[in-house]
Amino acid sequence: MSDDLAQLVLSFADEELILNREDVNAEARGNLVAFGVGPESFDARSVERALGVVGERLVMRFVDVAGPVTFYAWYDEQAGQLRCSVASVEPGDLPFEGRFRTVDDPAPVLALMAADAQPGVVPWADLREVSAGEAAGPDEQVERSFPVFAVKLTR
Repeated sequence: MSDDLAQLVLSFADEELILNREDVNAEARGNLVAFGVGPESFDARSVERALGVVGERLVMRFVDVAGPVTFYAWYDEQAGQLRCSVASVEPGDLPFEGRFRTVDDPAPVLALMAADAQPGVVPWADLREVSAGEAAGPDEQVERSFPVFAVKLTR
């Protein structure tokens, strides 16, 4: 199964990708591909190599594009999925509402995926009650950041 996930990840480099600098969120959603795999079902090293190859192929593909374009991959713990996308922003400006940190190596992203014993399940202990009038806003404190493997595709 590990080679299957690596092959699926490699196929991202051949996806039809859109650039829409006017609506980066729509662009990122339109370019999003998600891979759901259990921790025992993949080899982190082969997937790590595949993500690196995707970044290299996309750099060649976007070499003549003006302005920033970034390929990025992260592990969505709530969904239990490895996700990849492309957005026309700098790596530090990726369209996430949560706190993230970019990494040059996909190993931290895949370590989260490998450590998730129940992909897509959020333990009750990690949840907190929200009252009817309370809404999460941009000022809400985020306890931790998550790693995002990011490759800037343009100069």
